[in-house]
Amino acid sequence: MTHNKETKEMIIPIEFKRLFDTDWREAAVYGGRYSLKSHTVARVLLIKARQSKIRAACFREFQNSIADSSYQLLVELIKEYNLGDFQITNNSIINTINGSDFIFKGLWNNEQSIKSIEGIDIAWVEEAQTVSEKSLEVLTPTVRKPGSQIIYTYNRLLEEDPVHKRLVLEGRPNTLIINVNYDIALKYGMMPEVIRLEMEDDKKKRPGLYRHKWLGEPHNIERKIYKDWQIIDEIPHEARLERYGLDFGYSNDPTSIVAIYKY
Repeated sequence: MTHNKETKEMIIPIEFKRLFDTDWREAAVYGGRYSLKSHTVARVLLIKARQSKIRAACFREFQNSIADSSYQLLVELIKEYNLGDFQITNNSIINTINGSDFIFKGLWNNEQSIKSIEGIDIAWVEEAQTVSEKSLEVLTPTVRKPGSQIIYTYNRLLEEDPVHKRLVLEGRPNTLIINVNYDIALKYGMMPEVIRLEMEDDKKKRPGLYRHKWLGEPHNIERKIYKDWQIIDEIPHEARLERYGLDFGYSNDPTSIVAIYKY
């Protein structure tokens, strides 16, 4: 989208084009590092804010100051693409032509302030893997304008992070799922060589870190609680030993020393 002769075109990878559609209510955009999640969503919001008047609310679980928000990324893109129709203040961004505005809020322990926000057309929740169930319960009814939408961008910490559990594992009506990884940055020539070398080194020498950091996989054994387990007579010979563990628990526990196998 262009504004004047000096404005560069903002490229939106085809994998994210569905973010412009209106047939979804919530969108889970998740994956590893350098999957262009945040930069692309920021571009989408800026384009939408130029097409028509909208109120865009940018949230994070923790935001002690504007520096902790998505504000700086949006400002950098406005300057990079020479979007002269945006006015940048100390704590907001406003389109001077149609009145679109961006506001920035933290969700944690900020229930009353969040509930009082009116007229949100589109909400962007960055670093959504840290968002609590309580914050989600406050946020979703707040974004209540007809046709309003919520985009969550995140890199999973655990398989059952509240936002991932809500949108992907359990599912909600009219949910858009976009799972992306660093191959998009490679495809569009947007990964610096120094980052590519770091990724390749992690892939070769640190496979666990590579899967979490670059492929967006959750931490799978550490901090995981196993439920509905059964007692068996013997370990199948095909099972692979993953590791030993020691957990004294909080009572007389006959399984304080454990061996974890994958079968």
